[in-house]
Amino acid sequence: MQEKKYIGMLGGGQLGLMFVQSAQKMGEKVLVLDPDKDCPAGKIADKFINADYLDSNALEKIVENCEICTTEFENIPYKTLEKLEEKINVYPNSKALKISQNRILEKSFLKKLKIPTTNYFEINSPENLKHLEEIKDWPYILKTSTFGYDGKGQAIINNYDELLKYYKILGGENFVLEKKVNLKMEVSQVACCYEKDIILLPISENTHINNILHKSKVPASIVDNESKKIEDITICIAKNLNYKGILCVEFFISQTDDILVNEIAPRTHNSGHYSIEGCHESQFDHQVKICKDMQPVKSSLKYSSVMVNLLGELWEGKEINFDDLKKDEIFLHLYNKKIPKQGRKMGHFTVINNSVDIANKIADEVYAKLKNE
Repeated sequence: MQEKKYIGMLGGGQLGLMFVQSAQKMGEKVLVLDPDKDCPAGKIADKFINADYLDSNALEKIVENCEICTTEFENIPYKTLEKLEEKINVYPNSKALKISQNRILEKSFLKKLKIPTTNYFEINSPENLKHLEEIKDWPYILKTSTFGYDGKGQAIINNYDELLKYYKILGGENFVLEKKVNLKMEVSQVACCYEKDIILLPISENTHINNILHKSKVPASIVDNESKKIEDITICIAKNLNYKGILCVEFFISQTDDILVNEIAPRTHNSGHYSIEGCHESQFDHQVKICKDMQPVKSSLKYSSVMVNLLGELWEGKEINFDDLKKDEIFLHLYNKKIPKQGRKMGHFTVINNSVDIANKIADEVYAKLKNE
């Protein structure tokens, strides 16, 4: 019988890339499956399979080579996980993936747990639109029920006529219409879910531009009772999903200090990238350790940290000079993607310091200089 010496990774984007880097640092080998032959993780993986996620031959190769398989993003077909689960361990499980892929299922799951979310309406057919004409408290946000991330598949709706317009533009029939929250801030909590223990990374305070994460700041400027509530909700979600792997819960904090779950991401998360330099163990280190059933270690904060995303538009019409990032407190990560595009995450940098305010000031200055070169 062939020795199963690899950890399987479904998805070869930047999250897969950083997982492979952590695994190799820990002496593990990774097999990556991705339909994109130029995916970042595939370039450094110990073994790469360039195939569709539902390709039966590719899945059989994973079973032959891996005792365990994990994922890097939630839009892997859950049927892929179901097939693999018949023969090997898969973290996260297909149930968690199925719920988090569908905003309607996700909202229903949270509602059953009595976890607060934004007020919303389900739209399952054109007929559902008729009673929404009575809405008075616009604006709302129309979101496709599946395959939405980084602002894709959604639109801000200010009246009923706009709802009809964007229902046609976005296509499909299944949507959620969420009340737009009067935001004080957005935060997120990464949970590293082992067999028996749940290790929580420090809560991140997040800033978005055009619905894409721009900056994450740790520690977040929240009070202790808010932290406790966020941690309790995250643990409740993980336990009720029977979750093993890395999970991130995104939260809204309203101007009236309501704490609302925005969405669940069943994977490592952009807002957790700061943990590579900022914590004793990163979210990717934990993902490897969970796959290999290693003992958990608490991921306390070593340094205050600010992470800033580098999107494709920074490269438009120019070469970027990263000399300003060659400093002891600044760490640059480029994802080795071939073509910079508007909104495409090409890399990030993290600033560490004993003071979060100083780290934030340095991060803003560096980003402004990169943007205005």
